[in-house]
Amino acid sequence: MENLERIWQEAASHLEESLPETKKQWIQRISYGGEENGVLILALSSAFYRDTAEKNCRTDIENMVSEIAGSEISVRFTVDASKKPVQKSSPKKEKEKKEKPQSLNTTLNKQYSFDNFISGDNSSFAFNACKVIAQNPGTSFNPCLIYGGVGLGKTHLLESIGNYIDEHNPKMKIIYTTAESFTNEFIDSLLSKEKISAFKSKYRNVDVLLIDDIHFLQKKDSTQEELFHTFNELYDNHKQIVLTCDRPITELTDITDRLKTRFRKGLNVDLQPPAYETRMAIAMQKCKEKGYTIDPKVLEFICQSINTNVRDLEGALTTLSSFASLVGKPVTLDIAREQLKNFIIAPAIKNTDITIDMIIHKTAAYFNVKDYDIRGKSRNKNIMLARHISIYLASELTSYSLSEIGKVMNGKDHTTIMYSVEKIKSIMETDESVRQAVNDLKADLLS
Repeated sequence: MENLERIWQEAASHLEESLPETKKQWIQRISYGGEENGVLILALSSAFYRDTAEKNCRTDIENMVSEIAGSEISVRFTVDASKKPVQKSSPKKEKEKKEKPQSLNTTLNKQYSFDNFISGDNSSFAFNACKVIAQNPGTSFNPCLIYGGVGLGKTHLLESIGNYIDEHNPKMKIIYTTAESFTNEFIDSLLSKEKISAFKSKYRNVDVLLIDDIHFLQKKDSTQEELFHTFNELYDNHKQIVLTCDRPITELTDITDRLKTRFRKGLNVDLQPPAYETRMAIAMQKCKEKGYTIDPKVLEFICQSINTNVRDLEGALTTLSSFASLVGKPVTLDIAREQLKNFIIAPAIKNTDITIDMIIHKTAAYFNVKDYDIRGKSRNKNIMLARHISIYLASELTSYSLSEIGKVMNGKDHTTIMYSVEKIKSIMETDESVRQAVNDLKADLLS
């Protein structure tokens, strides 16, 4: 029989190219462990990884190695902590990278790519559609609208399209921008004829236009008018347009019907919260990218407990990694349960009778300020903290969208609300007093 180590290496290479990301993550953790009586032994570093890889990938692996060997090959999985996956490099890719012409596109964030997007049942349609768009810009699914909640990967997919096109067609002009930046640029351009001419030239002479968070355009009539004409110019010239939104286009208020019609003209795809297996693959990828060392059982607990979005999952990983670094000891399950109670409690307490008014009232009392202070524009440090916490609690404890919370909070826009939520999440990782205030208020509101 042909050497099983060589067969496994060839099989692993084929599997990494053909399997979806959720399975590919496990293939990359498997090492050749030997052979015994014609049985291929594959090693993983822990029992948890062994059991999960066996459950998810056994059939794919046995089919592939049998096809390469030309005869039936059985596989046995084992645990060997000393075995680490071999990191493969591609001389061809390195050569292509060196020979690649200088990019014209400086607005793209190079950390986003299809290779590091973990696709699962919640996102496979959107993921595959975006890859087709990137491979055939302007000809397939044009325009395209990607919609879904916070932290589900809309920006990742949007910029992956741009980065893929930039890599394979570096002479194409691509612009990635947010709806807020587009609005601000447009307002600034109104100062002179030269500026407005330059603005129109910039956006109407691109090959690919990627705009994030178009819900920001609500009530901005002049900006909508400008985008309408920009859209028509690009679409008529077969230029690719991809947009993202936090909800289906039909649910946007204060957007003109003619703009909505154009957004619906092409493909509309949604992103849903990831399933457990996808969350595990994402968590492993994030740990690999950031160098986090977290026990597999703790990872399993995190992914079973946090089912909201990738941003919450990443926040939990950061919290535990920071804790381990600061106290100098590994994170146990008990420590994880204690440190992540703020992350874990949220999914179970949505859709209750808690209102934003209740949250504002209790937060105001806690910080000894007035309700109207929190709703207002005061820059007093204590009031601003109370305001940020109120917004964070509203996003955690109610089913209101960020835009709906903004309306209650004296008409604040979606971006401002998102900023407050992310700010409190960040502060809680390092400031015990703020974390305690949030916990106290949560307990009070849920009692």
